[in-house]
Amino acid sequence: MKFVWLSGILLGGLFSYGLWIEPNRIELTRHVIGNHVGHPIKRVQLSDLHLVEIDEPVKKVLDAVLTIKPDVIVLSGDVVDRADSLINLDVFLGSLGKMPKVAVLGNWEYWSKIDRKALADLYARHNTTLLVDDCAQIRLQGRQIVFVGMDDALAGKPDYKRVEARCIVDARATVLIEHSPRFFGKPLSTPAANPPVLFNLSGHAHGGQIAVFGHAISNPPGSGAYTSGWYDSKYGPLYVSRGIGMSEIPMRLGARPEIALFEI
Repeated sequence: MKFVWLSGILLGGLFSYGLWIEPNRIELTRHVIGNHVGHPIKRVQLSDLHLVEIDEPVKKVLDAVLTIKPDVIVLSGDVVDRADSLINLDVFLGSLGKMPKVAVLGNWEYWSKIDRKALADLYARHNTTLLVDDCAQIRLQGRQIVFVGMDDALAGKPDYKRVEARCIVDARATVLIEHSPRFFGKPLSTPAANPPVLFNLSGHAHGGQIAVFGHAISNPPGSGAYTSGWYDSKYGPLYVSRGIGMSEIPMRLGARPEIALFEI
């Protein structure tokens, strides 16, 4: 009986922690890529915000990003998953100011049937370029960087051959963004020879959202063999963010929300 009682307390504590504490414990991860000459370009990745309201975790994200003062922000999909969240997305982006941003679609931007034009127009008002199988060149710290944004691999129809022909010229200056990491196929055991881009960014899996000793209990469809962190892929190094918000189950356990900072 005592064991059952103690087990109940432990499970209740874990449940409470996953519901109310860990979702607020946003971690800033820092990744240095290459050898810097002069000032590095700072790129912040915000993935899977699942923005509904400007609540405490979202305020922490805003404070952290404004403190970092990145050169560019990458919004790697599932930024909103309800059509009525656009009004709060407007507030969120407005709070970030005029720093350049690029965004891609996630599965929830499809499934929630958000008006694509309204979303693109809102992004444009806040110096944010929505990329759907397209690319944008942005000059940062005196360097021309190409951001390639793919359509979502779960809910959309990404066309890499089209993008490759139009956008990918200089691998050393190209970053590819795709929300659902199953796009990248199976992880490679060794790095790809002459990868087509410098590195890739993805999200979607939420680090499993609930993980035990670093191992996700399950990943959502569209994750493929990816959960979080760095992987080698045929497209080059891939970073899968744990993201910030939650989906389906309103809790995180063993998969802290994440803001990823890349210094290049």
